[in-house]
Amino acid sequence: MLEIISQNIAATVATIGLCIYFFGTAVVFILNPVKSAEKYSMKPKDEAGVTEIRVYYGGISFALGLFLAILAFVFGKPFYSLIGGLIFSNTVFFTRFAFTFVDKGWKCAYTKLAIPAEFAFIIALWVCFIISVV
Repeated sequence: MLEIISQNIAATVATIGLCIYFFGTAVVFILNPVKSAEKYSMKPKDEAGVTEIRVYYGGISFALGLFLAILAFVFGKPFYSLIGGLIFSNTVFFTRFAFTFVDKGWKCAYTKLAIPAEFAFIIALWVCFIISVV
């Protein structure tokens, strides 16, 4: 494990941060799907909607965190985990940014929090990427 970490410290730190983010998101949405979804301006219509929140926000977040952790720490490729995290995070940020204007959601409280937080997150990941390749 120490050998993997020492190969690329920046990518390993980024991967650990990504895993904490994804596992934390998974726990929040699996344990308390309705209340968590309401913070994202969503409300399930029925019980199947609650399950969908658990599956797509909780389950997929868990799967992403697990995939990045296995890639980094089982297969010894934290740099590839960082690249995967960059692809995911940039896609989420730029999709949210573009559709905030299309959907006119810039006044929503969640959007006002999400855009700067996601922007800071991708900047941190890009810094780790740059350090990793230098």
